[in-house]
Amino acid sequence: WRLNTSVLEGINNRIKVIKRMAYGFRDDAYFFLKIRAAFPGIP
Repeated sequence: WRLNTSVLEGINNRIKVIKRMAYGFRDDAYFFLKIRAAFPGIP
């Protein structure tokens, strides 16, 4: 059984981009809201 982690890598890369864009924000709750907004299909 081969394990494919491409979806997980894509999610990690998108979170890294959001983290780079959010540099300087002091509100952690807003950061997590931005992450949740980036993935609307994942509950």
